[in-house]
Amino acid sequence: MKIAFLGVAALATLALFPACAVDTAPDSGIPGEEEPADVGKADGLSSDNWTYYSARPDYRKCMWPMCGGVFVKRVNQPQTKCADGKWAKECYVADLDWSALALSEAEEGEADSLARSGQVVLRGSIGKVNQKTLSYAVFKVSEGWRSATQNEPSGIFYRAESSGIVCITFPCPVVEATRLNRNLKPTATYAGVDLTPSGATEEQLNAGWQELNENGVIVAAKIEKVTGPAGSMDGLSASQFYTKISAAKANPCFTSGCSGQICSDTDVMSTCEWKPEYACYKQYGKCELQAGGKCGWTKTDELAACLANP
Repeated sequence: MKIAFLGVAALATLALFPACAVDTAPDSGIPGEEEPADVGKADGLSSDNWTYYSARPDYRKCMWPMCGGVFVKRVNQPQTKCADGKWAKECYVADLDWSALALSEAEEGEADSLARSGQVVLRGSIGKVNQKTLSYAVFKVSEGWRSATQNEPSGIFYRAESSGIVCITFPCPVVEATRLNRNLKPTATYAGVDLTPSGATEEQLNAGWQELNENGVIVAAKIEKVTGPAGSMDGLSASQFYTKISAAKANPCFTSGCSGQICSDTDVMSTCEWKPEYACYKQYGKCELQAGGKCGWTKTDELAACLANP
C-alpha cells in the first residue's frame, strides 16, 4: 500500500498519503444511535462526528414535492430517522436548504446539482416544512463536502486531518481520523491516508492533500497495514474523498497606479506616464488572486494579443 508519512525533511508529504415553519425531526429512541448528551464536551474531531449523510438522486416520475428531491441516509449506520419520526434505510427529502453556508446563487446551484447527482456528503438535520396547503421534508445543510470523482464510495466514512505530529521515520501517526456517526471511541491515529485509489487526477489529488493538511477531508476508506523502519501501523486507503464546500472569498485585488495598470491588494503609487499597453489591461485584463496567492493580471489570449500589439 502506498501511503503518506511525515518526516522532518518531508512535511509536504503528509498529504500524499410562502411563509412556512421548519420543524426538526424528533430525537431517537434507539440507544447509541443518536448524538450523545456529552458530545459537546468531547475533544477534537470526536465532538464533530455526528449527523453526516450521503445523498442520492430521486428518479421517480411524479409531481414535486412527492418526487424530484433526494434520498439521504446516515453514513456508517443501517438506519436513518426521517421527518415523520420513523426509521428507514434512507429518507426522502423534497428540498435541500443551503442557507447556512451563505453561498452565492451560482455556488448554491452547483452544490445542489452535486447533491442531486450523489456526489456529496452532507452534515445537517432532517426537518419538515409546514405550509397552509402542503407539508414536506427538507434537509437543512450545515456542512457540504464534494466528492473528488464520480466513483462509488466504498468502506467506512471518516473525517481525517493532520495530527500535527512530525516524525523522522515511518510509519508514524501523522493523521487523526474520526469515524462518522459513531460515539464509541470514534477517533484514532493512522500512518496516513492514501488518496490515489479514488482514481482522482493529479490536480484533484494535490487539492485533496492540501485540504487534508489544512482543513481536513472526508474519506470513504478501508484500513490497510503500513510497514516501514518503525514497524507496522494501520493506514487508510480511500476509495473516495470529499473536500468542503465553502463560499468563495471576496476578491481583495483592485487596480491601482496612476493609469490603473497595476493589480494589487494595496494602493500603489506610480509615475503618471501613459503607455499604450495600459489600455490593454483596462479592456482585457482581469485583476484577481493568482495561483501563488498574490494579486495579478490573469493571462488570457485577448490580453496577450493586445500587449503584443498595443
